[in-house]
Amino acid sequence: MHIDKANLTNLTDLWKKYGSQLVNGGMQRLWHANTHWPHRYWLDWGTEDISYTMPSSSSATSWLEDVPESAVLPVWPVMSGNDHGNAALFERQLLEKQLLEKNWLCALEQMAMYMELQKEVQYLSLTYPGFQVLPARTSEDIKKWVDIGSEAFAYRIDRSVIENLINDKSIRILLGYQNGQAVASALLYKTGNTIGIHQVGVKQAFQGQGIGRCFMQEVIAACVLWQGKYIVLQASQAGQPLYESLGFKAQFTIKSYQRVS
Repeated sequence: MHIDKANLTNLTDLWKKYGSQLVNGGMQRLWHANTHWPHRYWLDWGTEDISYTMPSSSSATSWLEDVPESAVLPVWPVMSGNDHGNAALFERQLLEKQLLEKNWLCALEQMAMYMELQKEVQYLSLTYPGFQVLPARTSEDIKKWVDIGSEAFAYRIDRSVIENLINDKSIRILLGYQNGQAVASALLYKTGNTIGIHQVGVKQAFQGQGIGRCFMQEVIAACVLWQGKYIVLQASQAGQPLYESLGFKAQFTIKSYQRVS
């Protein structure tokens, strides 16, 4: 599987684990919709040779009226194995045009990124006095994890969603501690030989002190121990320089649209 497709597969499979259902949507296809946080509403681009099938112009945007108010609709390049790349690009641009016409705005823009782990390279964690990373194992740990992430991202993470994943063998929920206080959070999800790093957050009071870099070094080391070949993530504009400095390479842009009230 191409690394671009592996990144999206890891991300969308995690959304499915959070809890989703299939719904009739636009472009004459079934869409996946989260039943709660993180409220994503998306096409399964992991399907082979998928490309947009646009409805007639008269009904091109009517399906958007049925999308829940809380929905976040992500748009990314079509990962198609056929020769219709130019058509797919045009149709993706048309979809974004329709979203804007229906008062949907890009609320979040992220860069998909990856790192290939080399067996001959040692990925050493940074030494930061009093800092350690431990797995979240209890309900109280999950509460700390959710509180950190909710503060860092300025939205409320559904605690029950994360608690349901605590015993999932394909997921590792991590907490970073500074002198015994939980200050950083991350979730690792393994699909095949690819490990996705998700929901990386640092408490506001501890930002700008080098803890984020130290935490990421520890997380990368954890991915090596978990025997991953590739690490993937989706970086915000603010976080991208840090990930680039750690060796991650840019892949493609993901734009997440939300309806304007």
